[in-house]
Amino acid sequence: MTRIEWTYTVETSRLLRALALVAFGAIGGLFVLVAALAAVVVAGSLLAGEFAVLAILLAFGLLGARRLATHTALARSNKGGFPEFASGRELLAASVGWAAFLGALLALDVPSQVVYACILVAVFACLPLAAALRSDGCVDTAEGVFEANDREVSLAAVDDVRQYDLGPVSVLRVRYHDGAGGASDPRIVTVPREDADRVRTALESSEAEPPANSRNPTITRTLYAFGVGSFALAAAFAYFALTESGDATIIGGYVAVFAGFFGALFVWLGYVEG
Repeated sequence: MTRIEWTYTVETSRLLRALALVAFGAIGGLFVLVAALAAVVVAGSLLAGEFAVLAILLAFGLLGARRLATHTALARSNKGGFPEFASGRELLAASVGWAAFLGALLALDVPSQVVYACILVAVFACLPLAAALRSDGCVDTAEGVFEANDREVSLAAVDDVRQYDLGPVSVLRVRYHDGAGGASDPRIVTVPREDADRVRTALESSEAEPPANSRNPTITRTLYAFGVGSFALAAAFAYFALTESGDATIIGGYVAVFAGFFGALFVWLGYVEG
């Protein structure tokens, strides 16, 4: 067989589905928590006879419901979106679970910064991880091409493939000949465990000469420069966070983390491009 195809996406993987639900549930949990607090306020206003407050909340509620209905209709009209693989019941359950967790933290007088940090970690950890592990493509040994996530590469450019088995899936780390692979070429490929050996053998099957070096050293130096600049910015804001107090410390810490993340990203891109 000269063509081997695989699919490891949110539609077919329980792990990726769970990561997506955790991330979207964290966002939805905020809305559920706000809705619950609004319901408490409305109930208190009714008992106290404050109908003016109730009218204002009802107006904002109707506007929010209209906007939510519009976004829901647009999401359902886009094929391949979140509603394609997760039902509204699953998303609601994840949102309610997160709302209960966040409410429990607030009831225990946990600082609000910790609550926000939990949401940020869930969103900015689960979604990138799910995106990194998502893989859909094929290897065609007859045509000599390797395609993954809509990116096509010549099999002759592949130098080595490392395989790491993790439960029901396998992670393949693809290395290219010096100068043959670009920064956007697929480096990490996640495939079902039963297809891993065949995919790996097909990736390493080409005996053709690798393509000539087509990299531009200026791009590599520019990426490294951006990386160093981002790390310098992260260090500056980290120093600012350590020397200040209150909200300034929190803001400085957040900016330092994000600047450090982008610095690592630029350095990685410079490494694979060089």
